[in-house]
Amino acid sequence: MEVNKEEALRCLHIAQRHRNSSNLPSAIKFARKSVSLFSTPEGEAMVSILQREIAVSEQAEASGSGAATPDASAGSSSSTKASGVEEHLSSAKQRPGHTAAAAAEKSKKREYTPKQMEVVKRVKGCKHHEYYEILSIERTCEESDVKRSYKKLALALHPDKNGAPGADEAFKMVSKAFQVLSDPNLRAAFDSNPHSDPTSRGGGGGGGGGGGMYRGGGGMPPGFGGGNGMYTEINPEDLFNAFFGGGMGGGFGRQQNVFTFGGNGFGQPRRRQPARPAGANGQAQEASSLVALLPIIILCAFALLSQLPSLFNLSTPDPSYSFEMTPQYSHSRSTWNWNVPYYVNEAEWGASEVWKSVPEARRGEQKAAMFSSRVRGFERQVESVYAGRLRNECERFLDLKERRVSQESGFFGIGADFEKIRKIRMESNPACDQLRKWGIGTSQQQRQPAGFF
Repeated sequence: MEVNKEEALRCLHIAQRHRNSSNLPSAIKFARKSVSLFSTPEGEAMVSILQREIAVSEQAEASGSGAATPDASAGSSSSTKASGVEEHLSSAKQRPGHTAAAAAEKSKKREYTPKQMEVVKRVKGCKHHEYYEILSIERTCEESDVKRSYKKLALALHPDKNGAPGADEAFKMVSKAFQVLSDPNLRAAFDSNPHSDPTSRGGGGGGGGGGGMYRGGGGMPPGFGGGNGMYTEINPEDLFNAFFGGGMGGGFGRQQNVFTFGGNGFGQPRRRQPARPAGANGQAQEASSLVALLPIIILCAFALLSQLPSLFNLSTPDPSYSFEMTPQYSHSRSTWNWNVPYYVNEAEWGASEVWKSVPEARRGEQKAAMFSSRVRGFERQVESVYAGRLRNECERFLDLKERRVSQESGFFGIGADFEKIRKIRMESNPACDQLRKWGIGTSQQQRQPAGFF
């Protein structure tokens, strides 16, 4: 799995290079290859973005060929507007030749409300590295709060929706704040030194992707980040499309399962550090180097302290397990309460203290967990992790469904396709259905209004 993941990330970097050179066919070829080798939220987002860019390019070529004759010029101009070629896309370059009507419509979109201007002023009133203030959240907030605040502000400040002066810059500030605070490594570095930008030192990517295998004892699944220790900033528009287009993984907080975006292939040139004055002495340079290394030293100290209990703990750890059958984890089991299937290593399971806690006379029975509180506790942890996976999948489905309903709702109900909205509302998802059977709700289900359609 790790080999496939490294190859998938390499293909994603190649796809990005082809995209930067406007070679979209080769870019989508390598993006799809990346997803087929190892599916990641970044890969899915790249495929989705490239498909839209190719569609826009094909529509533009079709419109251009239709305008070759004088009689068809008026129809071609109308078709171009109707097809959405003038729609704002992060990676699409603005094309010349707009008509006066298109310019008038663009100026009309630049209208804004006092409330929109108020949001822009509040965000721009913050310094660029005041990430908590930009998102208007507390330093003790959960990652789910980071996700919720980004979603609200990104929708309010997106240049297509907010025509207030400075909205584009505020939108970029919100995107940068989210990328830092949703990545555990960057957030830890920023918290230890809040007066500097952690990305300027090449802050770490998100947690390494797991292969579906977790360590017993309540551990949460790994994150979706690249985990290569190198920060690469995502284009704000690509991040917005990935987040609201269903290409996100896991969670903000969520892995949190949220989606950490470090090291994903959407690389941009790293900022060059300003040159030191020629008269700076050696002591000043040495002190500056120590200050730069201080966050790393603090992180290493915390990591060492967190491992101290395990160094002096002589008890046998709980056995590892996987939700997918592999050559290493081939012994099938299911939990006593929810009947969740999982796989363990037969030798490790048989030698574990968890299994030894079951009376020997009962070990051959299907419901052996009934006779051991330790097995039941272990399987409750398995069920908790499995429910977390289902919750992430369900929330992605509900986010995408909400996005689709919004697209079909028109402008304050004008032009809404009520039949299509009704069909979208009727769609179901196996993960959501299973959580409902277990009586477990998601934050998305709790926030979702009844709606007017």
